[in-house]
Formats: sequence, C-alpha cells, structure tokens
Amino acid sequence: MKLRGSVVFIGAAIAGLSLASAARADTIKIGVYSQKESSSHATAGASISARSSRPARRPTSGSHTASASLIATPRASGNNIVLYPTLPTTSPFLRDPHPFGSDSFWYSDGSGHVCIYKPGSVLPCFTVTAGGGGAPGGPGLNPAAIAARLELFPGRIQASPAASRGGLTGADSWFWLAPAPRREVLSISLRGENVTVSAEPSVEWRFGDGAAVVGGAGRPYTPGPPPADAIRHTYETRCLPGDAGRNPYVLPSCGTPGYSLEALVRWAISFEATGPVSASGSLPSRTTSAGVAYPVSKARAFLLGRRSR
Repeated sequence: MKLRGSVVFIGAAIAGLSLASAARADTIKIGVYSQKESSSHATAGASISARSSRPARRPTSGSHTASASLIATPRASGNNIVLYPTLPTTSPFLRDPHPFGSDSFWYSDGSGHVCIYKPGSVLPCFTVTAGGGGAPGGPGLNPAAIAARLELFPGRIQASPAASRGGLTGADSWFWLAPAPRREVLSISLRGENVTVSAEPSVEWRFGDGAAVVGGAGRPYTPGPPPADAIRHTYETRCLPGDAGRNPYVLPSCGTPGYSLEALVRWAISFEATGPVSASGSLPSRTTSAGVAYPVSKARAFLLGRRSR
C-alpha cells in the first residue's frame, strides 16, 4: 500500500545558553505531518529533536531519535486497553540504562511515561510507580528527540432500523458513528520546546439515493423528539437485494445489497509550536470513511373491510 503524506520541518539554532560554567549552543528542530494510511485510517504527528555542542554523557543516546505513540483510546463500551503498563522504580529492568542492548536507552515521552528506544524496533512506554526512588534508567534518561502520533479513525455506522433489517420508505431512519470521532490533541515537550497538534472532525453523510448532509457524528435513536444533532433521513424509493437490474422503479443508485450509505469524516489538522522555535499553521486535511449497505423496503397501506358478525 502506497502511503501519501505531507511533512513540514522547522528548525532554528539557539545560541548563548549556558549550563554550569560552559557555554552551549543547541540546535532545535520540529517536524509536523498529516498522512492518509488507508480509506479508514489517517495519522497526524509531531517531533522535536535537539542537538547540543556540549558532549553528551552517554553518546549512545545522544545520536538517536526516540519515538512514542499517543494513540486515541477506543471509546466503544467494553474495551479495556492498557496503553502504558506499570513498572515499579525498584525494577532491575527499569534501572538498566540499556535495557535492549548497547544501542537502546530510556527516554521520557513528555506526558509522564518512560519509553524504550532501539533502532528499527517498536517498544512500549510505561507508567512508573513508587517503589524505591531513583530516576528510571539512571543517567541514560536523556532524550535527543521525541515524537508522537495521533491515530484518526471514523468509527462504524450504526442505524435504526438496523442495516440487517433495513429502513422503510416514508419513515425516518437514524444514523450515527460509534465510537464517535471527536477532536483529538497531542502535545510533546523537549528542552523548552512545546508542540501541539490537533485534529477537528466534520462528517458528511451520503445516503445512497442522491441526498447528503454535513453534520456531526449523529446520535443513537431514542424515542421522543429528535435532538438537533441527530442524523435522520427519509427514503422515498425502495432498494432491496435483487432490485438492481430487475425492478425498473428503483433508482439507478440502488446497489445489489441496498443503498450504499457512507460517512466521510474530514479532519482539519493544525499545529502550534512555542519555545525556541515559534510557529503555527494548518496541515493538509485528511479524510477517513465508513460505509454500509442499507436496504429499504416500501411501505404499503391496505384497506380492510369490516367483518360481519
């Protein structure tokens, strides 16, 4: 699968900083990007790297780029995903400055977690719990770079009546996305530099019969007056499996399994950097989509005569 993306890099050299009695010059660079991974998956992220003219105490950690993923937690009910397992500060594993060989080291992701970096590997981040004191990884916890990423998904289309039963002409069908896409934000910090990336979703609903509406993620059906942000649509023409190519009274857009219902989630992505490098702007927007076949039956009225006794 070919990836399409856009990357923006911004760098600045900062001179005149001091540490102890030695002068030091830092070069700080930031990177921000948005990228489409597939029709239902997009990503946005940021990175900060810092290079100092002062020799690092541990050269093995000063020349690498560390990466940490900030993944939007699934919000569907019943999910219980632990993104950051716990480690006590007394753990021998945590106290090893090179936990996966001489080219690995510990770093902080800027959000209170410690992570492992090793070239060419994807390794976890941990939440450190009390249990003996001391800095995790000792002096090796001195990142030269940090990165973070948002995962952007549209959710799945839910309907009432359900797609397995299908809708009814002349009656409202309700649609919504679950979990509902919402504004996603990530922030990272390194050596006084802070970068924030945000992704704001809007949803276009295409109902398959030529009608469309731009709105939110919708609301699950509830009896009573519909809320203002409910996504509803009334079909006027039936579309059932077997109608396509056989029934001359259905719409040309009627597909073999029913109408092609689609929700297009457009993510407006922006960033802001503060600190030695100051910048802000917009990144290329990305679109993710969810779809489902939605059959629609025709409502019929029958006149029943009065039974004689």
